[in-house]
Amino acid sequence: MSEPFRLIRVYSLKSFFGIAVVALALVFFYRAIAVDALKQQETKFNVALAQSLSITVWPTYSGFIRSAKTLPVDRLTAEPEIRQLHHDIAEKVRGLKIIKVKIYDSSGLTVFSTDRSQIGEIKAENEGFLVAMAGSPASELVFKDTFSAFEDVIENRNVLSSYIPIRQTADASIEGVFEIYSDVTPLVWDISRTGYTILGGVTSLSLLLYLFLLVTVRRADQIIKRQGQETQQRQQAKIQYLAHFDALTDLPNRTRYMEILAQAIRRAKDKAQGLGVICIAIDKFKIINDSLGHELGDKVLIEVARRLRASVHDGGTVARMGGDQFAIVIEGLSSQQTATFIAENIIGKFGKPIHEAGHEIVVTLSMGITIRQEEEEQDNAAQVVENAIAAMRVAKDKGRNCFVIYTREINAKAHGRFELEMGLRKALANREFVLHYQPRVNSETGRVNAVEALVRWQHPNQELVRPAEFIYLLEDMDLMVPVGEWIIAEACRQTKTWHDSGYPKLRVSVNLSLRQFRSDTLLNCVRKALGDSGLPAQYLELELTESVLADDIRQATNILRSLKELGVSLAIDDFGTGYSSLSYLMHFPVNCLKIDRSFIGDVTTNKDSAALTTAITAMAKSLGLETVAEGVETSEQLRFVTALGCTEVQGYLIGEPLPAEKLTDSLLDARSFSLTRHLIHMVQT
Repeated sequence: MSEPFRLIRVYSLKSFFGIAVVALALVFFYRAIAVDALKQQETKFNVALAQSLSITVWPTYSGFIRSAKTLPVDRLTAEPEIRQLHHDIAEKVRGLKIIKVKIYDSSGLTVFSTDRSQIGEIKAENEGFLVAMAGSPASELVFKDTFSAFEDVIENRNVLSSYIPIRQTADASIEGVFEIYSDVTPLVWDISRTGYTILGGVTSLSLLLYLFLLVTVRRADQIIKRQGQETQQRQQAKIQYLAHFDALTDLPNRTRYMEILAQAIRRAKDKAQGLGVICIAIDKFKIINDSLGHELGDKVLIEVARRLRASVHDGGTVARMGGDQFAIVIEGLSSQQTATFIAENIIGKFGKPIHEAGHEIVVTLSMGITIRQEEEEQDNAAQVVENAIAAMRVAKDKGRNCFVIYTREINAKAHGRFELEMGLRKALANREFVLHYQPRVNSETGRVNAVEALVRWQHPNQELVRPAEFIYLLEDMDLMVPVGEWIIAEACRQTKTWHDSGYPKLRVSVNLSLRQFRSDTLLNCVRKALGDSGLPAQYLELELTESVLADDIRQATNILRSLKELGVSLAIDDFGTGYSSLSYLMHFPVNCLKIDRSFIGDVTTNKDSAALTTAITAMAKSLGLETVAEGVETSEQLRFVTALGCTEVQGYLIGEPLPAEKLTDSLLDARSFSLTRHLIHMVQT
């Protein structure tokens, strides 16, 4: 765990460092400016002195100085002119802070120096001498531990050395160079003392500013710490909230609900009173999400939560258990009559559609209710919820939009359903699904034109399971899409096998569920099945119910057109039982209408069914669509639909669904469907 940030400590360290840097920078800056000013001032003084010497001394000794380079050094130092020149210059600088004077001829020879040991030295390469010979004075400030002055040796002095060109007049040529040394030690010491004063002043002011800011920073540190603590408290509260409440609906979540339920069960047990739990699922909510989008689905969930809260008022606690499932706990509930009243009140709250983003969404609920009687000892919250969920599943199986009160029989049924679900999850991987094919014959020739692929489940421990017993579970378990994709692929593969066996015109029909129809993978699935099997697209027919198509007509039309572009045929199954509408039927690119078996079964006994079947057939003919009569089981029914001109006939009178290998034998048998042809002949004659 990292160490927390220490504002005061960091501020103090950085402030002291900053004060030191600023103070030292100011001192160095002042010293540089002061020393530069000192050099300029002293150089001006030395230049003035050199000009004075050029006027008073130089004319007397210029001839000697020009001829000095011809003399040996030992003789030069002994010349009387040197002694006299030393005397004259000493007189000129007496009382001044000049401590040494040197004279160079134009070649750089040291002709004269108040320090005689330096006479005869050559300074032709000296930088100061060269600058002076070029016409400008040059000065350098140096510190000397020891220095030979006019009269004696001095120690620890700051000396300014100035090289100054010698001209007798301002316009005359340069004849030599004066080097004048001045003692500026007191001035340098003054600069140092002033620097220390500045350092002390700046440091003092900085410390005062530091103390002022320290108070401010301490206050800021306290505020930051307090804000940090408040932020941490808010975050902890938010974490606590998210751990117990649903962020979307603001309802207690499953964890919180189970805590509330456990507490309610304890109170009910202590007070010897009843308690009710209601588990609720939104019917076909995934379809809303898939077709209208998750954003709109979230708004539906929020509205459902609002209506549920309004339905129980203060008499119960509503929670969101996850996904599209909610739960309610009602303390004091002990009778089925009261539970029925509450459930009917909840259903009544959803009588009006939900209006969102221009959509009118009808929401229905499946509810399961369990009542803990006051004399019961059961205090397991999880088991109470499981009982309510079991009853809710029964409500779904009954057709949804209803409620069921839990009984012991329901528990047994729930256990059976659980085992069924576990088996279904393994069935696809274990290749336990099989297809049976029911023939469709031409009503005029009796020839088999097509077969409908119907899925069966070969349970390893049971007999063959029919689709009515497990298709709805595949929908609830989100397995319908992968199973549906397998059905399409297997149906195409088998039909191509029949083509290769001598039946090249045989078509196969496959039913699509709503979830599969809305799936983003449908087009790729059909395209892959046709490509892998080699079956031409026109021999695959996809069947959809009216309810699937009417859910979102615009989207359905777009999907159908995309399928049509692949070349497959399209049929509307169970036509007449759903949202039959000629206006949208005209826009759907379908090839065939399959008349529902409920009409065909009554055509010989019910005038309404006969009239509706006749109308559907006539409408299909006017639109250029083929018709298939489903569920033909008697010769009278066959005679009726054949007389109407239905294109194809399907039903147990024609042939029951068979495994592929048995249907292959029938197709290859020349005597197959002789009964069908005989019946058709009877009808025609």
